[in-house]
Amino acid sequence: MSKQKQGSDAAAQHYMPTMTGDYSRISDTAKAVDFKILPAMLAYIKSVAPRITRMDADTPFVIADYGAADGVNSSALFENIIGQIRAINPALKIRLVYNDIAVQSYFDQFWPNSRLKQMGGVEAYYIRRSFYKALPEIKGKLNVGFSSTSLHWLDTEEVGTDFFQHPSHIQANQLSDSDRRKFVDKWKRDWRQFLRERAAEMVEGGALFMANLTNRGGDRWPASAGYNNLRDICHDLCREGKIKEEEWKAIFVPDYFATPREMKSLLEEDGPAKQFKLGFFEDMTVPCAYYSQFKGRLADEQARAKLADTLAHVVRAWSESSIKTGLAADDKPEIEEIYQRLRDKFYHHPTGLPYEYCLLELIKL
Repeated sequence: MSKQKQGSDAAAQHYMPTMTGDYSRISDTAKAVDFKILPAMLAYIKSVAPRITRMDADTPFVIADYGAADGVNSSALFENIIGQIRAINPALKIRLVYNDIAVQSYFDQFWPNSRLKQMGGVEAYYIRRSFYKALPEIKGKLNVGFSSTSLHWLDTEEVGTDFFQHPSHIQANQLSDSDRRKFVDKWKRDWRQFLRERAAEMVEGGALFMANLTNRGGDRWPASAGYNNLRDICHDLCREGKIKEEEWKAIFVPDYFATPREMKSLLEEDGPAKQFKLGFFEDMTVPCAYYSQFKGRLADEQARAKLADTLAHVVRAWSESSIKTGLAADDKPEIEEIYQRLRDKFYHHPTGLPYEYCLLELIKL
C-alpha cells in the first residue's frame, strides 16, 4: 500500500512514503482475505459467463489491481479467476493491469517467473500512478477491478505537508472526534474520486471487489497496537530530547480506517449509487497470522523473541517511510532506535496485529 507527492516539487520528493520491497512477504494476515473474497469473485465470473463466451478472442478480458505493490498479493486470486475464465472461453486473452506508486522494479522482479505469466495468453503491465487518478489506458475496457488493503491510505497529492501533523498522535484513528474530522472529510473526497475513476474505466456490468481495512470501534482497527506503540515511542524520544518537538508533531502516518457505516453511507450517496450497485458487503476480523503461530509458546524466550522480531518487521514495512518523513536529519539515525524500541515493546508485551476488514462487491451500472 502507498502514498503520493505533496505541493511543490521539493515536497513531492520529500513526501513519497511507500511499502518496502519485501511487503508481499510479510503480509500473511492480508492474504487471509482470499478465502472470503475468492468465492464471490468466482460467482461473479460464472454470472457473466454468457458475455465471456461471446467475447472476441482478440479483445482482452481486463483485470486491474489498484494499490498492487509488487503484484504478489493478488496473484493467487488472479490465477483462480483466469482459470475459470479459460474454462468458459479458452481462447480469450487476459490483460492484467497493476497500479501503484511503488517503483516498478518490485513488479519487474515478480512478473517474469510468476505462475500467471506461465499460464500463457496473459499479458501484464504496471502503471506507476496514484490509484486515485484516472487510468485512461483502460477507459471503458475494465472487466474486473480489485483492491486490497489500499484504500485506507489517503491521497496526499492535493494537500500540503502540514495537513498530516498532530502534536500528540501519529494516526487519524487515535484522534478525538473533532481532531479527526478533517481526515474523515479527506477520506470521503478520496473515495468519491476513486469510485468516479473506476466507473469511467469499467464496462457496463463489470465488477469492482475491495477488501478494505476498517474500524469496528474501540481498538478494533487494523494493527492498532503497532500504531499506538510507535506513537508512545516517538513521544518518549521527544521527552528525552532525541527528536525535536516539531519532528514529533510532523511524524504522521497518512491513513484513516473508516467504519463500515461510513463506507456504506458514502456508497449510498447520489454519485456512487448511480454508478454502482452493491453486490455484497461484509465486515470481518482476520486474526494476526504471526501471533497465532506463537500463541501458547510465549514462555519460551526464543519464540517470544522471534515473534517480537516479526511484528516489528511487519510494522516497519508499512510505517518506516512515513516516520522518516517527519524527521529532519538526512540520515535519520533515530529510525533504528525507534524500531528497536518497537521490537522491545512487542517482546515485553506480545500483542497480535489483527486486521478488521470490510469486503465489498460493486457492479457497474
